[in-house]
Amino acid sequence: MTLAAAALSFAPASARPQDVPGDTAALAPIVVSVLRSPVRLDRLPFSASVIAGPALAEGNSGLFIEEALHALPGVRVQNRYNASTGERISIRGFGARSQFGVRGIKILVDGIPATLPDGQTTLDHLDIGSLVRVEALRGPSAALYGNGAGGVILFRSVPPHAGAYRHDASVVAGSHGLLRLQTTGSGTAGGVGFRASAARSVFDGFRNNTSESGEDPYSRAERTTINAALTSRTAGGTLTVQLGGVDLGALNPGSLPAELFDKGSDQAWGFNVARRTRKNVRQVQAGVGWSGSAGGLEGTLAAYGVRRELDNPIPSSVVELRRNGGGARLALAREWGEGGRGGRVDFGVEGEFQSDDRRNFVNDGGQAGALTLDQEERVRAAAVFGRLRLSLSGRLDAMAALRLDRFDFAADDHLMAAGNPDDSGERGMGGLSPSLGFHFDLGGHGVFASVAHSFETPTTTELSNRRDRAGGFNPELEPQRGWTLEAGIRGVAGGRSAYDVAVFATALKGQLVPFEVQSVPGRRFYRNAGRSTVRGFEFSTRTALSQLLAIRLAYGYVDARFTDFQAGNGVFDGNRVPGIAPHRLEASLRAGRGAWFAEVRVETRGEVPANDANDAAARGHTLVGMRVGATGIRAGGLALSPFAAVTNVANRRHASSVVVNAFGGRYFEPGPGRGGHLGLSLRWERAPGAR
Repeated sequence: MTLAAAALSFAPASARPQDVPGDTAALAPIVVSVLRSPVRLDRLPFSASVIAGPALAEGNSGLFIEEALHALPGVRVQNRYNASTGERISIRGFGARSQFGVRGIKILVDGIPATLPDGQTTLDHLDIGSLVRVEALRGPSAALYGNGAGGVILFRSVPPHAGAYRHDASVVAGSHGLLRLQTTGSGTAGGVGFRASAARSVFDGFRNNTSESGEDPYSRAERTTINAALTSRTAGGTLTVQLGGVDLGALNPGSLPAELFDKGSDQAWGFNVARRTRKNVRQVQAGVGWSGSAGGLEGTLAAYGVRRELDNPIPSSVVELRRNGGGARLALAREWGEGGRGGRVDFGVEGEFQSDDRRNFVNDGGQAGALTLDQEERVRAAAVFGRLRLSLSGRLDAMAALRLDRFDFAADDHLMAAGNPDDSGERGMGGLSPSLGFHFDLGGHGVFASVAHSFETPTTTELSNRRDRAGGFNPELEPQRGWTLEAGIRGVAGGRSAYDVAVFATALKGQLVPFEVQSVPGRRFYRNAGRSTVRGFEFSTRTALSQLLAIRLAYGYVDARFTDFQAGNGVFDGNRVPGIAPHRLEASLRAGRGAWFAEVRVETRGEVPANDANDAAARGHTLVGMRVGATGIRAGGLALSPFAAVTNVANRRHASSVVVNAFGGRYFEPGPGRGGHLGLSLRWERAPGAR
């Protein structure tokens, strides 16, 4: 492989397409679909990044999302090592304070939205071991997707094998009781592509139970996922059908106060153990999509549905949730021009629904006690959108978009008695979200700038969690709105290095801030901050140091502060927004020769304020990991890919995440000490014409 090809195989700006083999030196611009239409990344007027191939999969356990997003600029993951709450993903600080799942970011998995109409996202069903590509749009994406301030992430699984049949199997075993098994069959028959995968993982974790009863360690998680896909040429286009499901059971060890964390304790919080906090969830989702030519236009039609059943004892309550959701999208597009001049127009409509049957009970040692909340919550969302992309010259491109969203929240209170009035009610929220961006080609380099508006509604959980424990929705909680300016430059330097630099500034009104109270510890409530700002910059580079060595580097600085925020007797003007590390550096040095590879990964994170007052913080830390292995070693009719990894090589004590504004100073969630895993993947492929 040439030096340029080695560098650009990791490049964010100009690189080979996803389907080009890793030992090929042919280069072509990356085409991304994160804007819901194909756009060359090196002509994009917004900040975006892609990770695929070896950087995404090799040597990973397939258990944690952070492995798949390492060194993706602007995207940060706080791995809580707690499957009952999930890993916390943020972009430019948005989503960093989520209590569970993902907030402030729109996420799609194989074309099916993982983000529901109210803005909440759960990724329990994500099959990390099957991922082949991740695209991230950094910055406000409301004009493209709606109800998200941080950006968009698209996860893509391996497509159906183009040959007759291929079977993959893998096993990973590691520290803290890690065991992961996966099997995948894929192929094409009669013009129909198919893929089916099943994975089972067990992780005991490292959070110790110091009580005399209950499991030890108190952090075990068991997860089974299935996903399948069919693709076919139908009606002059491509028809895709997706199906997936998950069965997850996980204990919730909770967070720790400073006096325990600083002593090096990895114990589960005693109150969580006594209340048997955990999560059991079953979910199935399905989606169908078609894209092709429709009356001289490019057409896309997609629909999805999801069913989720959740039993979730938290310290203060036992939550039972039965959810149905789904939606549909119709988009049309027309493209024109040639010779560097022309354009494209996209327009369409979306509709989504969400229906939650929510019941809360008093937590009686992990069992459901007296009923405290019984209500049906409904969300209806509708949107119309349009986008115009123009090539104003051979070098200058412009893109403008406009989206109108309407959200209707309704709650039917089914728990009414003396002294407990009917709290049924409705809330309506909506907004107009414009964006405008320009890109100027400098020949090997490109300069871009954009301005965009975003808004983010409270979720049904945030609206229904009322401090007075009433039913219905909080009448005081409003959407978060903001404007973002960004500018940057990306390109290739010297044929060996690709780089991406972006600066941004966001002004927010009504930022959603979580807090806890003494009477219901462990339960999160929300309020709107007056005004706040988020400023920063991102830098990433991929460089071929030689034919054997390549380095990836991503650094992000985020200065998020309240400019006008008072709560109770506290005045927090000028304080940092908690949960966000101002500095974060991720880097990897990779050596590869033939099938063999070795890699060293480094992550450095700055201090993270833990509350609005900024009088508590998680110390910064640096973690080092190493992995080694090989890809596709032939052994008869099999291709073998063995690998091994060591994590936290220096055995550094660190807080892997913080719980913002937790009552009693329980801010800190410890990360594990030194650990590791071993793995082996096998591939068998039916030869052409074989039976």
